[in-house]
Amino acid sequence: MLAGLFLHATMVQEADIPLFDLIARISANFRMGAFFAVAGLLSLYAIRKRGADAWLARRSFQIGVPTAFGLFVLAPLMSVVLSWHWYGSLMPPLPALGWWHFWFLVDLLLYAPITWWIYRADRAQGIFARIDAWAEQSRPSVTLTILSVGGVSLLLVQAVATAAALAGPWQNAVWTLHQIVSYAPLYLSGLVLAGSPVLLRRVTARTGPALNVLALVFGLCLASRLLPGQGDSLFATPMSPLNLVTTTLCPPAVTVLILRSALLIRETPPMFRRVADAAFTIYMLHFPIILLLDMLLDPLRLDPYAAYALTVGLAGWLSYRAHRVIVRRSPLAALLLNGADPGKARAVAAE
Repeated sequence: MLAGLFLHATMVQEADIPLFDLIARISANFRMGAFFAVAGLLSLYAIRKRGADAWLARRSFQIGVPTAFGLFVLAPLMSVVLSWHWYGSLMPPLPALGWWHFWFLVDLLLYAPITWWIYRADRAQGIFARIDAWAEQSRPSVTLTILSVGGVSLLLVQAVATAAALAGPWQNAVWTLHQIVSYAPLYLSGLVLAGSPVLLRRVTARTGPALNVLALVFGLCLASRLLPGQGDSLFATPMSPLNLVTTTLCPPAVTVLILRSALLIRETPPMFRRVADAAFTIYMLHFPIILLLDMLLDPLRLDPYAAYALTVGLAGWLSYRAHRVIVRRSPLAALLLNGADPGKARAVAAE
């Protein structure tokens, strides 16, 4: 989630630099898809610990309040800042409007009742026990399992892309739905892995299958460059064929590598725990801060690399300090930015 800082800082740089394009592609191909898969896994662990109704109520509050604050307060302010900087007007035109980086919170809200329903269905029907028994008996191919998750995502996002192409002036609005639809299979795959220990052990036992899938995707991208006059068109827009392939097949493979690494970690360094404690705040605030910094730094006409490094460093530090100095001390700030219940004490990382 925190890697969004590096992506969003590229969006304000008015320079066509390969490094910035590479960062954007890495983010699209690996970051958010893996996040949703891990979120699905952790959600099932949490709902088993708390119970279905209590988890859904807590989840809806914890995610819903920051979502509302982000969409109805921070997003409009961000649009105003962007409009003032780029268009010289405090009345944002259509290109400056949007849900900005808060879309992922909307996804989590929509996936929460699905998680609740699956958990209740499992309690009644033993769904995960059946998957566990199937995985134990059939020993499914890990490579095919990864490709299956990516394939379902590809079909769904292709359906959205087709609908967007037919939507005329509403094309961009329809296309934004892919951010909800395409990540659902990854989230569900995380739920399944959490519910089936046998399948989780099998999937994370080796790195080879995941690396094979990534090599396959890389090979497709490399081969596309050999097609005369076709290579660039296959990557021209987010809805282009190879962009759809890479953004749907890479995340499940990367998720396997992340989960395997996480299972091998025995202790988290204190600094990592402090950053993790501040992660929600950093994600909520870093993009507004980036827009403000870009407006302040623009008159200096810095080298794009220097401007990017300064923006990333300052936005990360300022949003982290906002958490340590404001959010941890103010129940209202903790409520709006972290969805923390002001009536309950919060566990935070030690200094």
